[in-house]
Amino acid sequence: MNINQIIRRESGLPAVFTRGQLAAIAVGAVISYGVVSGSAFPLTVAGPAAVLSYAAAALIALLLMRCLSDMTAAHPTPGGFASYAEAFLGHRTGFVVRAAYVVSVVTIVGTEIAMLERVLAWWMPQVPPSLVVIALLAGLNLLHLAGARVFAWVEFALSAVKGLALLALIVIACVYAFNAAPPTVDGARTASSTILAGMTGPQVWQAFTIATMGFIGLEVMSIAGAETRVPARVPARGLGRSMRRAAWWVVVLVVAGVAASAWFQWHEPVAPNLTPFVQLLELAKLPGAQLAFTVLMAVTVVSVLNCQIYGGSRMVFSMARAGQAPAMLGRAGKLRAPVTVVVGAAMLVYAAHLVFPGVVYVAASSMAITSLLAIWMVIFLAYIRFQQLGGEARGAKGAWRGIVGVVVMMAIAVSTLQIDAFAPALFYGIPLWLLLSLAALLLRNKTGNSHPDNLGGKRKNMKGLVEI
Repeated sequence: MNINQIIRRESGLPAVFTRGQLAAIAVGAVISYGVVSGSAFPLTVAGPAAVLSYAAAALIALLLMRCLSDMTAAHPTPGGFASYAEAFLGHRTGFVVRAAYVVSVVTIVGTEIAMLERVLAWWMPQVPPSLVVIALLAGLNLLHLAGARVFAWVEFALSAVKGLALLALIVIACVYAFNAAPPTVDGARTASSTILAGMTGPQVWQAFTIATMGFIGLEVMSIAGAETRVPARVPARGLGRSMRRAAWWVVVLVVAGVAASAWFQWHEPVAPNLTPFVQLLELAKLPGAQLAFTVLMAVTVVSVLNCQIYGGSRMVFSMARAGQAPAMLGRAGKLRAPVTVVVGAAMLVYAAHLVFPGVVYVAASSMAITSLLAIWMVIFLAYIRFQQLGGEARGAKGAWRGIVGVVVMMAIAVSTLQIDAFAPALFYGIPLWLLLSLAALLLRNKTGNSHPDNLGGKRKNMKGLVEI
């Protein structure tokens, strides 16, 4: 099935996002607690040299976004990267990518929301945190049931809060570090020699591997692109440019946050029980610093989960339209079934996490990491084929981006075996992908063209234009 047929099959969702909201979704999906707290994991692996690793990882993230923006601008569709995998790599590949992404979203939401238990226990000590967490998931479900516009405005507000807060923390950290030791040529030379002397290749590569994982989430922009309004004059160029601009904002913010944290820690050892930016606020003696940071943590986690639920619900919708999930999940009706399925499955994962926290967290995070790394590699592979089929006016000259991306992602996947925190990833993730591949072989080759809400199908139903 070619990409134009897939676009017709998945049609029906209105373009309701502004380009600013598209950027907010990117910020929401990527800026996590580790960045906002200043305790990014690569800093513990490679120290200040991790800033170089983050800069290199940012280049890979921008390379991915160049590939995705080219394909999304040419062929916007709710299935995003999974639909491109189907069109350019085959129907079964499309199924595996869709299913793996949904599994990743469900496991991430179901386990990461547990981070809020500590915050909720601090605010409401009399109420069991698990009940409040389930209520929060139900609230996120209701938010998405209200429609894409409501989701976009709420996410815009959440991303604005954590983005501005991160900018403020960066400024405060830089001011503190500057006052602690004003930069001089001799000081810069001494710092550089000290950093380089303690830096080893394996440490920097491990930090690069972890930092690249920190940009996972950018791929959701290819899903949101199908619902983004762009100028009628140059719709394709406008959408692609908006996606790349949003990606630049995200990577600059992340790298700046890591650099500021590293600079602060260079001058101020951080207490074991504090994160760098919490200690920074305490040193700054700002009133209500602990409360403000606790609120920021909650906003950050909710923002990430909000974007994950959005991406997962659209992927379930895409699966239904492709005949890979029950048809009712592809209807744009009032029940908003795809959202409820994603949130309901996440609640089950969270319930399992409460009973077997260690086992479930390791298994869930391992499957999510492996799946998302593999999805990035598939995106690069699809881009190579997209270029070969004339995706750009200059032919296949841009295919090198996909080739570089595939090589880097394969190296990163293998490198997870050398990092203790991620060593189980392939052991859980590979069996998952083998299972999904087997399911793809057994799945009937449905196209979903007869779906009643499909505007390109046999029965044109204008209700398909209602928001999901």
